[in-house]
Amino acid sequence: MDTTFAAAAPPKATKPLCESLRPNPRKDCCIGVPKEIVHDPDPSIYDQKLSFLSGVAPTFNNPDIDTVHLWPLSPIETLAATIRNLSAEASANQTRVDISWSAFGIGLPRNPIATSFVDLARNGFSGSAQTLSWPLPPALKAARVFGFFVSVIHPYDSNPNNNQGEQTLDAFQTSTGRSKTFVVPVRNPTGSTQTIHLTAGPAPVAPWVTVVPATLTLGPGAQQNVMVSIDVPASVPASPPGTLISANVDVLATIGGAYLGGITIAILFDA
Repeated sequence: MDTTFAAAAPPKATKPLCESLRPNPRKDCCIGVPKEIVHDPDPSIYDQKLSFLSGVAPTFNNPDIDTVHLWPLSPIETLAATIRNLSAEASANQTRVDISWSAFGIGLPRNPIATSFVDLARNGFSGSAQTLSWPLPPALKAARVFGFFVSVIHPYDSNPNNNQGEQTLDAFQTSTGRSKTFVVPVRNPTGSTQTIHLTAGPAPVAPWVTVVPATLTLGPGAQQNVMVSIDVPASVPASPPGTLISANVDVLATIGGAYLGGITIAILFDA
């Protein structure tokens, strides 16, 4: 019979009762906040790329941007853009708004103009939409037609896909003739050779429009003029007195199938 016995295990160390009840020390002073109670703002502007990605043909006569006087078309002395906070749960204080411009065309280099900041209340409250204005720079006045770009920036923006708006607009009145041709410079802004495709709309006016060439392949940074010809049929009657714009012709450019930009030609049927 084996009379040997295993050595007894040493007793486990135990913490004093007061120490075991003490909470674990925090490594920092930050307290996690559940996502359910974090609310972010959504400052926005009419965004042509978002419309394109949503399957809706965009217009480049931006409803949130004002750059020209009609009629005849001429730049206004005070450029304006309306920024809206779409969030009903959080205000958008110190929203940054950058504005820039380019020569009339698509994909052309942009030149900065100014940066402004605006405080936007929650959607549904007074102050949730604010119109900012800037004096017309001499270069834009001399250009007469141009692209105007608005970029909306907030560090906690819940939807960064509705922050880029532009207005690139020319126009004519049928009292000066029902057939007009516009020269539209188109540039490849990327670092590789790309194919750019142009389409005209909306559907009711598309048969009036010819774009030549409608497809072009350009090297990095290369630019080419495209001719956009519009022939308003004689059967289209003059618009009633007081009409500001009878129709818009929107020309959209895609690059490699992705959104690039566009221009709009506004028409007044006044004869």
